Amino acid sequence: MIGFETDLQDLRDSARALLEAAGAAETASNGLRGQDVPLTSDGGGGLFGGITGMLPAHNAFGRSLGMPVVAKAYNDHLAKIQKLVAQLHETTQDTGRALMSVADLYEQADEDAKQRVHRAAANLEGN
Repeated sequence: MIGFETDLQDLRDSARALLEAAGAAETASNGLRGQDVPLTSDGGGGLFGGITGMLPAHNAFGRSLGMPVVAKAYNDHLAKIQKLVAQLHETTQDTGRALMSVADLYEQADEDAKQRVHRAAANLEGN
């Protein structure tokens, strides 16, 4: 490109790679959904939620381990990770799109510069 130190194809390839990475981040973000663990027992009913309301929750930390604080900490951490991965997806996608726009602008500027050079050369030949 005239006057630029950037290879246009390299810029476009980088933009495409970032957009692919954004797709991977989106897949990861979608994969994190539904990975939380219940903090309370399901079911219940009756007085004070019935007998099952007093039993420990069925979750990844075991029904009898009595670790609702650990389950809550896991869910809190998972929510933070989900937010960060969603941000990674968004910013990576935005960066890829921005690089593609820059490539388009560079290409247009390069084309404009070539046309000016050709017009200037034609004017010189006509004189």
